[in-house]
Order: sequence, then structure tokens, then C-alpha cells
Amino acid sequence: MTASPRLWPRRPITPGEPEDRAALIDVDLATRLGGSLARRRSVSPAYRPGPMELELTALSQIAQERVAEEARLDPPGLARARVLDRAAWVGSAAAGVERLAGPAMARAMADRRRPPKVLAAASSKAGAVELAGMLAWLSNRVLGQYDVLVGEEVTDDEDVISYVGPNIVALEQRHGFDPSQFRLWLALHETTHRAQFTGVPWLRTTFLGLIDEVLGVVPTGAKSLLAGLTRAATEVVGGRNPLAEHGLVGLVASEEQLDALSRLSALMSVLEGHGEVVMDVAARELVPDAERFHEVLRHRREDVGAPSKLIAQVLGIEAKMRQYAEGEHFVRALRDAGGPSLVRELFESPASMPTMLELREPERWLARATGALTS
Repeated sequence: MTASPRLWPRRPITPGEPEDRAALIDVDLATRLGGSLARRRSVSPAYRPGPMELELTALSQIAQERVAEEARLDPPGLARARVLDRAAWVGSAAAGVERLAGPAMARAMADRRRPPKVLAAASSKAGAVELAGMLAWLSNRVLGQYDVLVGEEVTDDEDVISYVGPNIVALEQRHGFDPSQFRLWLALHETTHRAQFTGVPWLRTTFLGLIDEVLGVVPTGAKSLLAGLTRAATEVVGGRNPLAEHGLVGLVASEEQLDALSRLSALMSVLEGHGEVVMDVAARELVPDAERFHEVLRHRREDVGAPSKLIAQVLGIEAKMRQYAEGEHFVRALRDAGGPSLVRELFESPASMPTMLELREPERWLARATGALTS
């Protein structure tokens, strides 16, 4: 069985970083194993990647024009689609994990005593197995995404919106969706994310900087682990779910990391909520069945069995689902208060982004924005 093609190049080794990546994670093993697991799920005979990619590229370009009108963000060039099967998505995601997490993890390893090579190799393979399982599980749920890549510049080949074709076709058939409408509706959301990251000069750097900040303070000692477990016990005693806010990482995160996680969560909530609102407004004249699509996908996010729900909590995915709801509520409040122009103020600078408190109480952000605009 051949491995899935690598869509993005391996992250280059930075100066001072050990060339032996075995101490970090075996990404190639994760790609092969995760791809093998992802292929176990059946694919409809109606899935034809070539024609689907041409159609989604055309629909993404239609969506881009409508999104620009509502979001008032002008990305460079025309949107392009890339249709992946589940195994190819796993390979792309594994490469993305390496490129995002690699530099910070390498710095963390450099600050520690390096283990013997045999233990490092075993650790990297164990990490690969965990990553493969996580990505294989996710590969059954992802419909589309705009990839935020690490690098000085994004090449034309990397500036694409990825759609997981088998999952889209499966949903269309299960619920009797009109494929052209449903695919245009998805394209409206994903082209909004592309407009965000390519049309706002500071956003990509800020987003990746927060991720680097989170990963750069990963606790490694027993003291940090004990502090995290103590926090978790306190949450349970208080009747709260210790996994609800940030997933498993929230149990062992330092105070600095929790602060960075909070800022990252607020930013991601805005981006997801903005995508939902722009998609909803842009779809009114283009997609007659948009309301039904929205309702079905909302139930899809919420309707998971107990094992899947636990996995979602551990990985922090359940928190991501809340980001859609909280972010949508926040952006709608801004749009109701001042229309698309006020929503556009969110992207003026990093300081324009809300705190988690402002996200949940939009009137606080409105008060701050009004003060800033009138001062």
C-alpha cells in the first residue's frame, strides 16, 4: 500500500535545530498509518475527484466575489479548490502539524537532556501512532479548510482551499442535498477564511505567533503536571468539566500557556463566527437551501456518541464547536449594531480583536470600540 502524496513540503530545519527529527515525531509513519485507517471507510461510487475539483474551483470563485462584498476584504488572485480523499487529507494535516509545531517543539527539546536514540525513536513512533489515530478520526468529519501554512511567503500552489470530497458526497447523499447548492454554500465559508488570512496583512503572523507562544511554553516537569491535575480536580469538585475549555492540554498547561490559549481561542472564535455570518448573509440570494444546510450541520456537530464526545473533549474539538456558536453570536451582535462596516473594524489591528469576556458579552467590545472611535 502506497503512502498518500505529501501536499506540502517538509518544514525546513532552522538554524540550531537538531537534524535528527526522531526525537520529535515520525510524521511519515503518522501519514502512512493514519492514511491506512482513513481508507477503511467506504467511498461512494459517485465520488469523482477530477470533475468535483473543477466544479468547486468555479464555485469558490463565485463565492469569493460575494464574500468580498459582505466581508469587505479583498484577497489577492482567484480562489482555487483542491479535492482530497480522506487519506490525502491525513497526509496534508500531518505535514501541517509538523510545520506548525516543529520549531517550538525543537526549542523545547533543546532545553532538555536528549534521551538515548533508541528511546527517542520509540517516543517519536508512539507520538506518530497517537497523531495517526487523531487525524484518521478527524478525516471522517472535515468537509473543507483553508490551510494556514508556515513560511515567509505562501506560494501559488499552497494558496488553495482543500475540500474532502468523500465526506461532502456522503453528506449530500445521506440528506438528499442538491450538490451544486451545498458545495457553493461550503465554498462561501471557506473563501471567507481565505479572505481573512490573505486580505488582512497582520492576521497570519498574529495567528501563527499565538500558536508558537502556546507551544513554546509547553510544561515538561512533574510540578506542572501536578498543578494541572490539581486544577482539574478543583473543576470536577465545582461541578465543571475540566476538558471543556481547552481539552486535554488545558490540564497540563502553565498559566502563561492558558493565557495564550485564551487569546488564541478568542481569535479563532471570531474567525469561525465571521465565516458563519458572512456565509449566511452571502447565501441568501445564492443558496435557497442554505437554512436547511445550516441546521443539518449544526446537528452533525452536536450529535455524536459517547466515545466520539470523549475524543472531542480530549482533543479540544468540543471547544472548537463552541467557537462557531460564540463567535457567530458575537459577530451577529456587531453586525446588528453597525452593519458590515463595524464588523470590518475587527480586522483593523490585533488590538481590535475581543478578549474572551468581550466575546461572550459583545456589549463590552462595542463600548471599547465606541470609545476608541470617538477619542
